Amino acid sequence: MDDPTPTKRRRLLEGISVGGATLLAGCTDQLDLGGDGGSDEQVDSGSDAGADGVAAIAAIDQEAIQEEQARLRSELQSGNISQQEAQEELATLQQEYLDEAVTALGDTAAEAEGVTVEAEYRSLGAVVVTGDAGGILGILNTDAVRALVPRSDVEERAQSAQGTGTAQN
Repeated sequence: MDDPTPTKRRRLLEGISVGGATLLAGCTDQLDLGGDGGSDEQVDSGSDAGADGVAAIAAIDQEAIQEEQARLRSELQSGNISQQEAQEELATLQQEYLDEAVTALGDTAAEAEGVTVEAEYRSLGAVVVTGDAGGILGILNTDAVRALVPRSDVEERAQSAQGTGTAQN
């Protein structure tokens, strides 16, 4: 009667939208500072992609990103920087915040008892974790984790991004 697939996808999109896509969406539309998201780099520790596990979506410092966007918007409006310079700086800042969030998430997961980091999807702001269910659920209570989503959803999203040649954060 109820199909769990739309719910799973909705949770993935919610998690990714907060964990990754917000970096490229948010106020960048107001600035018209889009930019490509780069390619999706998967760092794999040699695990079998079909193994059990879940993906943890990184919690990114949205307040800091919004402050940077406001600063760039102000500089752009005052003529201190060009549109291209603002785009480049924003892309660099977004990547730095995303990298910091994924690194913090990976460290948090690695420190959790009974949890192993299997793979990282930096452009999606996610890491795949396996292990003890209690340990995995425990990382959800940390500041580094925004959401837990099915591993298959993140892997499908990464494959889709690789198929189009761009990261779909």
